[in-house]
Amino acid sequence: MASSKGKAREDVHWQLGWWELSPLLDRAHRPLAWSKSSVIFSAHHTKPLVLARHFNSSRHFELAVPQAIRLDPDSYSPPTLIYISPDDDWLFAYFSGAKDNIGCLWHRGLHLDAWTIGDSWSMAHGAGIVAAAWVTSHREWVVSDSGTASRLPPLGPTLPFNSPILLLVTESRDVNVCLLPPSVPSVKILRTSLVQSTTASESTSPPLEGTSLGGRHVCIAAAIGLSYNDPSILIAMRSHLLPPDDPSSDHPLDMVLPLDLDQPLPAAHTTSTAQSNLWEIWGEEAMIELCEVTLGKGGAPTLSTKPLPPISRPGSRIADLTFFCSQPEPPGNASPMATKDPRRQAKEQADKRGSIYLAATFINCVDYTSPPQSEVTIYSFTRNPAASSRWSLYKEHTRTFTTAVLAFLIPSPSKTNVFAGFLDLSGTYRRSKKKPHEVSIGNIVALSLPDLTNDDRWESSPIMSITDYVGRDVPAGLATSPNNVLLCMSSFTPEPRVAIHALPRRKPIPGPNAESRADLARFLAAAVLAHSSLSDIVSLLISNSSPDGLLSSSLVGAMAILENNSFGLSDVWLYEVLGVATEIARGKYLKAPDSAEKALLEAQWTSLHDMCSVATLETAFSDCRDGDSYDLEAIWQLVGLAMWFKDYLERLIKDCVTIGDNFANAQTQVSAIPRLANSSLLHFLHRYPLNNLQSTVSHVKRLRDDLKSLSPKVENAQMAKELLMDSFACSGVDVDALSSVLEEVKVISATISASELRQCLASFSPIPSLRPQIQQIVEKICSSKTVNRQKLFIKAADLVDAIYQWPAAEYAKEKDRDIVTKGVLLHRGTILRCVRCGGRYEVSDGKVGDHISLRWRAWERTWAYQCICGGSWTFSVVAP
Repeated sequence: MASSKGKAREDVHWQLGWWELSPLLDRAHRPLAWSKSSVIFSAHHTKPLVLARHFNSSRHFELAVPQAIRLDPDSYSPPTLIYISPDDDWLFAYFSGAKDNIGCLWHRGLHLDAWTIGDSWSMAHGAGIVAAAWVTSHREWVVSDSGTASRLPPLGPTLPFNSPILLLVTESRDVNVCLLPPSVPSVKILRTSLVQSTTASESTSPPLEGTSLGGRHVCIAAAIGLSYNDPSILIAMRSHLLPPDDPSSDHPLDMVLPLDLDQPLPAAHTTSTAQSNLWEIWGEEAMIELCEVTLGKGGAPTLSTKPLPPISRPGSRIADLTFFCSQPEPPGNASPMATKDPRRQAKEQADKRGSIYLAATFINCVDYTSPPQSEVTIYSFTRNPAASSRWSLYKEHTRTFTTAVLAFLIPSPSKTNVFAGFLDLSGTYRRSKKKPHEVSIGNIVALSLPDLTNDDRWESSPIMSITDYVGRDVPAGLATSPNNVLLCMSSFTPEPRVAIHALPRRKPIPGPNAESRADLARFLAAAVLAHSSLSDIVSLLISNSSPDGLLSSSLVGAMAILENNSFGLSDVWLYEVLGVATEIARGKYLKAPDSAEKALLEAQWTSLHDMCSVATLETAFSDCRDGDSYDLEAIWQLVGLAMWFKDYLERLIKDCVTIGDNFANAQTQVSAIPRLANSSLLHFLHRYPLNNLQSTVSHVKRLRDDLKSLSPKVENAQMAKELLMDSFACSGVDVDALSSVLEEVKVISATISASELRQCLASFSPIPSLRPQIQQIVEKICSSKTVNRQKLFIKAADLVDAIYQWPAAEYAKEKDRDIVTKGVLLHRGTILRCVRCGGRYEVSDGKVGDHISLRWRAWERTWAYQCICGGSWTFSVVAP
């Protein structure tokens, strides 16, 4: 780096040297994996450990390691491969060692950080893992530009097994197929060669490839290609030819020369000359080897390989091999095959499965004095119509880049192009006396397939680095977020660095329904349908750099898509949308500075979370019904829920009374109504939370009436009955009158259009155009017999505070509450924390609460996997 003189002394010029690109050329890795539940897995920079953290948290947790590594950690390196299965259930990592190499599989439990070792095995030197891929029955949800939601076929062959399989390509040019439980009692591995046609089963396995003429072949780079619903798996490899390991094959050199140089050389010298010629062929081979792999569909698992003609590529040093698969066309969109061109026919047949491409990236440092050049070539694979089991290979296009270095190619969500990351060869930034700041060192652009032209329909996004590492920040590991909107990148910097970058987004599409055609709206809808984590999308929406209106338009568009694809079952996705809105509002609240805006955001996200709680309570009362009454064995739990709901009703009615007084004093606009009370009105305006509110009021009223008419013989039930009766006697809300009032509120709510309801949820509060409906609802409630103002606004705890100066109300507010049961946390079991809302849930350890009814325990079990807001639980990763 150099500082320019004169006025521009503050400008620093930097340049990317060829030596900084050695991690790309040497294929060195600091692997990353980003799971469907938004957990990022990475390799420890010095120890043989796999670290993990939730995207919303900065705290890491470690995965247990196999016993061999635990007993001798200094003999093993950090993992060089980490792969998470699409269904989020399995994780694989590979550790190279001084004595042997180890592969390890972990299986996930119910919670994000509950990972246990499923199996591990050792591998000899020369048979280490180069590449891996998962084959599952997972089907991805996508939303088209027209707003139609659908599921893609499985990526890869239809599995004859009842569980995912793991494909591994080894240095010995073999493919290993790992069969996992429950299809087999324990992990089984089928192995066969990739350089000759072979078939392997559980009982047969071909021997490892030995040393061939001229030396030993070692695979140094590989890629595994899967296409949609296709029985074949394609594997591409690049190999090194190394000297033979057998010392007996080395010929000693005779250093004695004859006095007469005209005489012929001795036999020993002739042999040495022949041996020295082998040096010319040792090194990286000038071709890319290809192989087709198929899995047997019979009862016993089988594995077959059939090598394909290789790709000749002399004189170039490979940087990366990557397969890409385009999205298959819907059945009705395929064009009739009116041409006799074999290639055209093969391409049209491939539309049913999607085209598959191989991208080979090369970097040429030329003479190490001029800027390095990068080149990428795209090859397409199509099935030969004359022989359906064979493939035809076509070289589609080659593009050379001289003004920037191509650092990576990754799939894009559109499946019709790829994202290419480029590193600038040089640049300038302004020196700052403050701490190191971020500067742009490159950009990510969309390239069309297969012609590799810049896709102008997509925006570009910058690759950022901090000034301390500018010119040295070269990608060493990549992982895309679950919804393909963010990129996690590790680097070979002196201090291990993992950075998050935004991926390109498509430019706005003009025309009608533009909101539901935007990228983030479609990604949001697809994630809700797939029950996938939305942390990456939420991070973008609440970012300070996001344009105004992006959050609201994305939520409105996503809800419109979901409504059009709900087939009359809108309540299913509305519950999910409430959880998403809660996560977004809470994220904005946590990032906001201390101000009135922060208090507003707190009120908004707690109101949305309360709507989730009321929906949860409604299911609890329904599940604990025992005929016409309720299960008395769950009486204390139901009473606890009823008392929380009574307190919530009082907060809700207080807001209505406050707003009603404002309406009575002046013709107040909605914008002038206290904004903290605004968000709570959604419970009366939106039909989904209103229905849940009305149903829960009916349940609580019925529970109170049932207990009132009973004469419990058990002291425990008698105490619960008296507690509930006293609580409702002191309440400022009459649930009997409220039931009839809510019926009238539903009539008013029915006049609100679906688009207005979507805008209300997207803005987390009522919109100004709903002022007439708000005024009608508030007047209905305040003029009814529902409200007892004295009991509503004057509580016994307030009187205690006034007399004894003891903050009883504040003390009760600070008590730890269980997010699911609404009871006080007893700290007798395991405490789980939700990564979405931060709520805590106490799971019984089996010794506490054995007397709880089966109905209540079954209801609680439904929340063992996720929180009431839809977030995931974790033991140790604490959400901010």
